[in-house]
Amino acid sequence: MVVDFFREELVFILIALFVFAIALFVVTRPFVHLPAKKILTGLGAFLALMLVLHYSWRQHHMEQVREAFKAGKNILCLDKTNKIGYVLINRGEWKIKKDEFVHPEFPRGYNIRECVVE
Repeated sequence: MVVDFFREELVFILIALFVFAIALFVVTRPFVHLPAKKILTGLGAFLALMLVLHYSWRQHHMEQVREAFKAGKNILCLDKTNKIGYVLINRGEWKIKKDEFVHPEFPRGYNIRECVVE
């Protein structure tokens, strides 16, 4: 689970570290008369909370797509290679392998994160 968290949220962790580094730089300047420890602690807690909430929301979304697929509902997945911009996935020959929808006639799989229930 921890490995999944870091794999899924790596970009957002880097953004949060960048924001925290900027805040650390600004708050520690001699002309700033703020309680730096309180601000940095609050900002760090807020960024960590947002990362955890984003991860749990993502996992919930992926689970909803999986359940809808198993229930036979249509799934729309982002596809920039065709003119309409999405691919319609239904229970026919489509299968779920790990976190991707795969089909024997399609050259690539579609990640569950980029899909929504129709």
